[in-house]
Amino acid sequence: MTLNQFNALPEDQQLAAVYATGTYVARRWQEVYEAVLLYEMPGRFFVELTYHVDTNEVQYLFPFEAGGEDDRLGDYAMFVQLPGWLPAVE
Repeated sequence: MTLNQFNALPEDQQLAAVYATGTYVARRWQEVYEAVLLYEMPGRFFVELTYHVDTNEVQYLFPFEAGGEDDRLGDYAMFVQLPGWLPAVE
């Protein structure tokens, strides 16, 4: 599925597609009660699900392509942990 095909789906089918075929990548916090979950989709695009932790509901989703105008991957950079076998850089 391409990003355009995904965007053409109704929101409930988009959410179902994320859960069925997406690969969980990372989580960041937008607010104390809002977790943003990042999924990579098979068509090489990403979807963010903003999840309200108090109500246990997805508030909205945001699909985007890496390197595109709406790329949000930089928001997750501070959470990346490199393996311990990499040499230290000074």
